[in-house]
Amino acid sequence: MYIKYLSPFCLFLVLILACQPDGAGTKLANLEQAVAEKPTAEAIQQLLGLYQSELQSTEKDAASKAQTIGKLAQLQLKNNQVPEAIQTLKTGIGDYYAAPATANNLWSLGQIFSDRLKSSSVASTVNKLYVQLFPTGAHAQAAKQAMAQDATTISAHLDSLGSKMYNEQTHRLDTKAAGDFIESCELFALLQPEDPKSPDYLHKAGETARAIRAFPRAIGIYDRIYAKYPKFEKAPQALFLKAFTYDNDLKDYAKARALYTEFLEKFPNDDFADDTQFLLKNLGKSDEEIIQSFGGEKKSN
Repeated sequence: MYIKYLSPFCLFLVLILACQPDGAGTKLANLEQAVAEKPTAEAIQQLLGLYQSELQSTEKDAASKAQTIGKLAQLQLKNNQVPEAIQTLKTGIGDYYAAPATANNLWSLGQIFSDRLKSSSVASTVNKLYVQLFPTGAHAQAAKQAMAQDATTISAHLDSLGSKMYNEQTHRLDTKAAGDFIESCELFALLQPEDPKSPDYLHKAGETARAIRAFPRAIGIYDRIYAKYPKFEKAPQALFLKAFTYDNDLKDYAKARALYTEFLEKFPNDDFADDTQFLLKNLGKSDEEIIQSFGGEKKSN
């Protein structure tokens, strides 16, 4: 009795599903077919939801989820959700690195930077990582061909990107070049987390993110350093810089206070401990108020 209220696509989909055996796999396959034949916004949204459910399912193994990651990213691209597709692929690569589909997902990521974002620097980073990590992969030959004009090692490539960030004419950081450097450093650490250079590249990426005022990204990088590389010599500094970013840049004094306090509790003898105590004492004060407080201290002495 409610069929007359359904849109033409929903009616088409209902009729397809009604003729098939019940089951999540069958419904997913039918919806994928429907989207392939008629990619309406409504159909795409439904399929996006099903893919997300697949990834949250406890019944699916890592290999299956890695494949779903690739499908989800391609559908997001079809829906013009480029940043979401990039994040989906990066998350999938990190979570399901050992899965067979990871090589394809890495290649798809490189194609986004090459074709959608026109970022040859990051695309080159992906190609170099692909050839190094998946030398027998389906796209290894294509990656090698793309690298024909740039045979440098991945480390030399990253160092070169870092050296090109400063614009000699404007005497400022080139935001585009800085963004490419940050992205490339993060990809290096994502795909080679055990490499001794990974935490250092991440630290440089965090500094660069703060320099171009990409504060949420900087905080995410500091979090990653502190959690993933607790023995890294600059791990305490990452916690301090996270607190300082909340304090000085985002003016979120509650979070800054909690992080400064955590820093002093965990690293009371660190070189940044004195700075942290000073910042914690003067949290939220203007420069004028801090200067006035110095005068008060002198009088009390």
